[in-house]
Amino acid sequence: MYLKPITINELEYSAILSNKLSVFHDIDFLNIYLPYIQIVGIYNESNEIIGVFYYFKKTKYFLKYIIPPPFHPYNGLIFYNSAQKEESRNSFIKEIQYLIHQYFTEKEHAHYIRFVLSPEHIDTQVFRWNNWKVKVNYTYQLSLRNSVDELFDNLSSEKRKSIRRAEKDGIVSKENEDYDTVKKLILKTFGRQKKSVNDLYLHKILKEWANSSNSFAYTAYLGAQPIATTFCVYDHSTAYYLLGGYDEQKAHHGAGVLCMWNSILKSKELGLNTFDFEGSMLPNVERYFRDFGGKLIPYFVCEKWRLF
Repeated sequence: MYLKPITINELEYSAILSNKLSVFHDIDFLNIYLPYIQIVGIYNESNEIIGVFYYFKKTKYFLKYIIPPPFHPYNGLIFYNSAQKEESRNSFIKEIQYLIHQYFTEKEHAHYIRFVLSPEHIDTQVFRWNNWKVKVNYTYQLSLRNSVDELFDNLSSEKRKSIRRAEKDGIVSKENEDYDTVKKLILKTFGRQKKSVNDLYLHKILKEWANSSNSFAYTAYLGAQPIATTFCVYDHSTAYYLLGGYDEQKAHHGAGVLCMWNSILKSKELGLNTFDFEGSMLPNVERYFRDFGGKLIPYFVCEKWRLF
């Protein structure tokens, strides 16, 4: 087994990976990050691609960073494990981990590496053994297999009240394809929180990549005035809440909640199985997501600093 850097034009997912692909593996989605994204193929002894991961390269203050692409939660590691015995399956996973460690050690001379594993990857021992710092992050995932009534009943009482109050006060949340409006509300929230946002890739996602086959947005209006929004991306099984925002000057306690609730309903209408709130490490954000009734899901972040 070996790893090989490949271009996006060379990337062709094999059939054995089809059920493992997420919206974040979409080639057009990855393409917006050129020339700063690198795809790496995982190949077996027969030179067949059996897995892939990717990473984003940037330089800041003369330091080279390797991280997930902006607005991507993970580094996209997927692979097909054909081993039948548990011991063989575990050994296969560790071999891939060691190849990844070796790749970043020998092929990429970065000062900082952050390699984020999606929740299905629970083995991080090889990274730990090779002096990577491994920490646990969390997201909330909501099962959409329940009925709409059950989903509503599983909301916290505060969220149910917020939705009812918003509707009573004349707030209307509807699907919105005007991504200029969506972007403005998102940027207002980032600005208010004094957080930097990569405006270039935000623009590319909303204006060049997003369409009805991969994403949707809901915006809450008070009269004709947009006051809150949510933007989600989705694949064959899962919707991911990617971005949201609101206008502080016209804020309503239930506007964002109503947008999120309608995003959940839309995901269920699309026949998806899961709604992923895509991270919840800040205390106020964690509480907000928790109130929607999802299950707390851990995932691992592997980090390494190197001084040359």
